[in-house]
Amino acid sequence: MIKRKLILFYLIIIIAVSNGLANVRVTGDRVSLRSAPSLDSAVLNRAMSGEILKELDRTNNWIAVEAPHYMDAWVAASYISNGIVTPEKLNVRSGPNRNYAVLTIVERGTKLKVMDRFNDWIKVTPPKGSCVWISSKYTESIAPEIGEMDRYAPSSASLEKIEGVLPTLSLKLDKEKKQGLEKAFIGRLEPANPGLFQIISENGESLCLVKGRNDQLEELVSHVVKIEGIIYFVQSTTLPILQPKKIIVNDFAKD
Repeated sequence: MIKRKLILFYLIIIIAVSNGLANVRVTGDRVSLRSAPSLDSAVLNRAMSGEILKELDRTNNWIAVEAPHYMDAWVAASYISNGIVTPEKLNVRSGPNRNYAVLTIVERGTKLKVMDRFNDWIKVTPPKGSCVWISSKYTESIAPEIGEMDRYAPSSASLEKIEGVLPTLSLKLDKEKKQGLEKAFIGRLEPANPGLFQIISENGESLCLVKGRNDQLEELVSHVVKIEGIIYFVQSTTLPILQPKKIIVNDFAKD
Protein backbone atom coordinates (compact mmCIF):
# COMPACT_ATOMS: atom_id res chain seq x y z
CA MET A 1 0.00 0.00 0.00
CA ILE A 2 2.74 2.46 1.00
CA LYS A 3 4.80 1.53 -2.06
CA ARG A 4 1.80 2.13 -4.32
CA LYS A 5 1.16 5.52 -2.72
CA LEU A 6 4.78 6.50 -3.34
CA ILE A 7 4.47 5.46 -6.97
CA LEU A 8 1.32 7.56 -7.31
CA PHE A 9 3.00 10.48 -5.59
CA TYR A 10 5.93 10.52 -8.00
CA LEU A 11 3.54 10.08 -10.92
CA ILE A 12 1.76 13.24 -9.79
CA ILE A 13 5.09 15.07 -9.78
CA ILE A 14 5.77 13.89 -13.34
CA ILE A 15 2.29 14.97 -14.40
CA ALA A 16 2.77 18.34 -12.70
CA VAL A 17 5.91 18.97 -14.73
CA SER A 18 4.36 17.83 -18.03
CA ASN A 19 1.21 19.82 -17.26
CA GLY A 20 3.09 23.07 -16.86
CA LEU A 21 2.49 23.25 -13.10
CA ALA A 22 6.12 23.08 -12.05
CA ASN A 23 8.62 25.91 -11.75
CA VAL A 24 10.75 26.90 -14.73
CA ARG A 25 14.47 27.61 -14.90
CA VAL A 26 15.74 30.37 -17.17
CA THR A 27 18.23 28.96 -19.70
CA GLY A 28 19.12 32.15 -21.57
CA ASP A 29 21.02 35.23 -20.39
CA ARG A 30 19.13 38.47 -19.77
CA VAL A 31 15.84 37.06 -21.05
CA SER A 32 13.06 39.61 -21.40
CA LEU A 33 10.18 39.59 -18.93
CA ARG A 34 7.25 41.16 -20.76
CA SER A 35 3.84 42.62 -19.95
CA ALA A 36 2.02 40.28 -22.38
CA PRO A 37 2.74 37.12 -24.43
CA SER A 38 4.01 39.00 -27.47
CA LEU A 39 7.26 40.38 -28.81
CA ASP A 40 5.43 43.67 -29.30
CA SER A 41 4.69 44.02 -25.58
CA ALA A 42 6.75 46.10 -23.17
CA VAL A 43 9.93 44.68 -21.61
CA LEU A 44 9.50 45.12 -17.85
CA ASN A 45 12.78 43.57 -16.70
CA ARG A 46 15.22 40.78 -17.57
CA ALA A 47 15.82 37.37 -15.99
CA MET A 48 19.28 35.85 -15.68
CA SER A 49 20.39 32.36 -16.64
CA GLY A 50 19.72 29.82 -13.87
CA GLU A 51 16.98 31.88 -12.24
CA ILE A 52 13.95 29.87 -11.09
CA LEU A 53 10.48 31.32 -11.66
CA LYS A 54 7.04 30.11 -10.59
CA GLU A 55 4.83 29.22 -13.54
CA LEU A 56 1.24 30.50 -13.52
CA ASP A 57 0.01 29.70 -17.03
CA ARG A 58 1.17 29.25 -20.61
CA THR A 59 -0.08 29.96 -24.11
CA ASN A 60 1.55 29.10 -27.42
CA ASN A 61 5.28 29.70 -26.90
CA TRP A 62 4.93 31.95 -23.85
CA ILE A 63 4.87 31.23 -20.12
CA ALA A 64 3.22 33.42 -17.49
CA VAL A 65 5.39 33.48 -14.37
CA GLU A 66 5.03 35.16 -11.02
CA ALA A 67 6.87 38.48 -11.05
CA PRO A 68 10.24 38.09 -9.26
CA HIS A 69 10.99 40.12 -6.14
CA TYR A 70 13.22 42.57 -8.02
CA MET A 71 10.42 43.59 -10.40
CA ASP A 72 8.95 47.08 -10.00
CA ALA A 73 5.35 47.07 -8.76
CA TRP A 74 3.36 50.23 -8.09
CA VAL A 75 0.00 51.18 -6.58
CA ALA A 76 -1.78 54.52 -6.27
CA ALA A 77 -0.87 56.00 -2.88
CA SER A 78 -4.41 57.29 -2.23
CA TYR A 79 -5.64 53.68 -1.95
CA ILE A 80 -3.06 52.53 0.61
CA SER A 81 -3.17 53.11 4.37
CA ASN A 82 -0.21 51.84 6.41
CA GLY A 83 0.54 49.37 3.66
CA ILE A 84 -3.04 48.02 3.62
CA VAL A 85 -5.24 48.09 0.50
CA THR A 86 -8.41 50.12 1.22
CA PRO A 87 -10.64 49.77 -1.92
CA GLU A 88 -12.45 46.55 -2.78
CA LYS A 89 -10.02 45.90 -5.65
CA LEU A 90 -6.80 47.65 -6.64
CA ASN A 91 -4.58 47.39 -9.72
CA VAL A 92 -0.89 46.70 -9.16
CA ARG A 93 1.03 48.17 -12.09
CA SER A 94 4.53 47.86 -13.51
CA GLY A 95 5.18 51.59 -13.21
CA PRO A 96 4.00 54.78 -11.42
CA ASN A 97 1.34 55.70 -13.95
CA ARG A 98 -2.03 54.36 -15.11
CA ASN A 99 -0.55 53.76 -18.57
CA TYR A 100 1.66 50.95 -17.23
CA ALA A 101 0.66 47.29 -17.47
CA VAL A 102 -1.37 45.67 -14.69
CA LEU A 103 0.61 42.90 -12.97
CA THR A 104 -2.25 41.70 -10.75
CA ILE A 105 -5.31 42.89 -8.83
CA VAL A 106 -5.32 42.81 -5.03
CA GLU A 107 -8.33 42.93 -2.72
CA ARG A 108 -9.24 45.08 0.26
CA GLY A 109 -7.21 44.24 3.34
CA THR A 110 -4.18 42.92 1.44
CA LYS A 111 -0.92 43.86 3.16
CA LEU A 112 1.71 45.20 0.76
CA LYS A 113 5.40 45.68 1.50
CA VAL A 114 6.16 49.34 0.78
CA MET A 115 9.57 49.99 -0.81
CA ASP A 116 9.54 53.56 -2.09
CA ARG A 117 7.33 56.47 -3.15
CA PHE A 118 7.17 58.63 -6.28
CA ASN A 119 4.67 61.50 -6.43
CA ASP A 120 1.23 59.91 -5.93
CA TRP A 121 2.45 56.33 -6.34
CA ILE A 122 3.94 53.79 -3.95
CA LYS A 123 6.45 51.15 -4.98
CA VAL A 124 5.81 47.75 -3.37
CA THR A 125 7.22 44.25 -3.52
CA PRO A 126 5.23 42.37 -6.21
CA PRO A 127 2.37 40.61 -4.38
CA LYS A 128 1.56 36.94 -4.93
CA GLY A 129 -0.02 36.37 -8.33
CA SER A 130 1.75 39.27 -10.07
CA CYS A 131 2.16 38.07 -13.65
CA VAL A 132 4.81 38.68 -16.30
CA TRP A 133 5.59 36.71 -19.46
CA ILE A 134 8.72 34.94 -20.68
CA SER A 135 9.41 33.08 -23.91
CA SER A 136 9.34 29.30 -23.35
CA LYS A 137 12.27 29.08 -25.77
CA TYR A 138 14.57 30.25 -22.97
CA THR A 139 13.22 28.12 -20.13
CA GLU A 140 13.04 24.51 -18.96
CA SER A 141 10.53 22.89 -16.59
CA ILE A 142 11.84 21.61 -13.28
CA ALA A 143 10.25 19.67 -10.42
CA PRO A 144 8.42 21.67 -7.74
CA GLU A 145 10.17 22.57 -4.52
CA ILE A 146 9.89 19.92 -1.79
CA GLY A 147 7.49 22.11 0.19
CA GLU A 148 5.20 22.51 -2.82
CA MET A 149 4.82 18.81 -3.63
CA ASP A 150 1.94 18.28 -1.20
CA ARG A 151 -0.47 20.14 -3.45
CA TYR A 152 0.14 17.62 -6.24
CA ALA A 153 -0.11 14.51 -4.08
CA PRO A 154 -3.41 12.58 -4.15
CA SER A 155 -5.50 12.70 -1.01
CA SER A 156 -6.36 9.58 0.97
CA ALA A 157 -9.95 9.78 -0.31
CA SER A 158 -8.76 9.89 -3.90
CA LEU A 159 -6.39 6.98 -3.29
CA GLU A 160 -9.23 4.89 -1.89
CA LYS A 161 -11.26 5.47 -5.06
CA ILE A 162 -8.51 4.45 -7.45
CA GLU A 163 -6.54 1.93 -5.37
CA GLY A 164 -6.55 -1.43 -7.14
CA VAL A 165 -9.17 -0.33 -9.70
CA LEU A 166 -7.41 1.22 -12.68
CA PRO A 167 -3.77 0.94 -13.81
CA THR A 168 -1.33 3.80 -14.04
CA LEU A 169 -1.28 5.12 -17.61
CA SER A 170 1.89 5.83 -19.53
CA LEU A 171 1.90 9.44 -20.69
CA LYS A 172 4.12 8.88 -23.70
CA LEU A 173 2.75 10.98 -26.55
CA ASP A 174 1.33 9.37 -29.69
CA LYS A 175 3.41 11.02 -32.42
CA GLU A 176 0.97 9.94 -35.13
CA LYS A 177 -1.78 12.19 -33.76
CA LYS A 178 -1.99 15.95 -33.77
CA GLN A 179 -1.19 17.41 -30.36
CA GLY A 180 -2.00 20.67 -28.60
CA LEU A 181 -5.45 21.42 -30.08
CA GLU A 182 -7.81 23.59 -28.06
CA LYS A 183 -11.13 21.95 -27.13
CA ALA A 184 -13.91 22.04 -24.52
CA PHE A 185 -15.81 19.16 -22.88
CA ILE A 186 -19.00 19.20 -20.81
CA GLY A 187 -19.98 16.43 -18.43
CA ARG A 188 -19.68 15.03 -14.90
CA LEU A 189 -16.18 14.98 -13.46
CA GLU A 190 -15.09 11.69 -11.86
CA PRO A 191 -11.79 10.08 -10.74
CA ALA A 192 -10.02 7.92 -13.32
CA ASN A 193 -6.56 6.38 -13.48
CA PRO A 194 -4.03 7.43 -10.82
CA GLY A 195 -3.30 11.13 -11.24
CA LEU A 196 -6.13 11.59 -13.74
CA PHE A 197 -9.81 12.48 -13.80
CA GLN A 198 -12.42 11.93 -16.51
CA ILE A 199 -15.43 13.74 -17.92
CA ILE A 200 -18.53 11.53 -18.27
CA SER A 201 -21.37 12.34 -20.67
CA GLU A 202 -25.09 12.08 -19.82
CA ASN A 203 -25.22 8.57 -21.28
CA GLY A 204 -22.25 7.42 -19.19
CA GLU A 205 -19.59 7.62 -21.92
CA SER A 206 -16.10 8.72 -20.94
CA LEU A 207 -15.33 11.74 -23.16
CA CYS A 208 -11.77 12.50 -22.10
CA LEU A 209 -9.23 12.21 -19.32
CA VAL A 210 -8.21 15.33 -17.42
CA LYS A 211 -4.84 16.07 -15.85
CA GLY A 212 -4.36 19.19 -13.81
CA ARG A 213 -4.10 20.37 -10.22
CA ASN A 214 -5.23 17.49 -8.06
CA ASP A 215 -6.48 19.71 -5.21
CA GLN A 216 -8.56 21.82 -7.58
CA LEU A 217 -10.14 18.94 -9.50
CA GLU A 218 -10.92 16.82 -6.45
CA GLU A 219 -13.27 19.54 -5.17
CA LEU A 220 -15.26 19.28 -8.41
CA VAL A 221 -15.76 15.50 -8.44
CA SER A 222 -19.41 14.54 -9.17
CA HIS A 223 -20.17 18.05 -10.45
CA VAL A 224 -21.15 18.88 -14.02
CA VAL A 225 -18.37 21.02 -15.46
CA LYS A 226 -17.29 22.61 -18.68
CA ILE A 227 -13.53 22.42 -19.06
CA GLU A 228 -11.73 24.30 -21.80
CA GLY A 229 -8.10 23.52 -22.53
CA ILE A 230 -5.54 21.79 -24.70
CA ILE A 231 -5.82 18.12 -25.65
CA TYR A 232 -3.03 15.60 -26.08
CA PHE A 233 -3.03 11.97 -27.18
CA VAL A 234 -0.90 9.27 -25.55
CA GLN A 235 -0.16 5.73 -26.67
CA SER A 236 -1.79 4.03 -23.68
CA THR A 237 -5.39 5.18 -24.31
CA THR A 238 -7.64 6.28 -27.16
CA LEU A 239 -9.17 9.02 -25.01
CA PRO A 240 -7.77 12.53 -25.37
CA ILE A 241 -6.07 13.95 -22.28
CA LEU A 242 -7.24 17.46 -21.49
CA GLN A 243 -4.97 20.05 -19.86
CA PRO A 244 -7.39 22.60 -18.32
CA LYS A 245 -7.14 26.31 -19.00
CA LYS A 246 -10.64 27.30 -17.84
CA ILE A 247 -13.16 25.43 -15.67
CA ILE A 248 -16.83 26.38 -15.39
CA VAL A 249 -18.98 24.57 -12.82
CA ASN A 250 -22.69 24.14 -13.60
CA ASP A 251 -24.56 21.17 -12.18
CA PHE A 252 -27.49 21.87 -14.49
CA ALA A 253 -25.62 22.48 -17.75
CA LYS A 254 -27.15 20.80 -20.78
CA ASP A 255 -25.22 22.39 -23.61
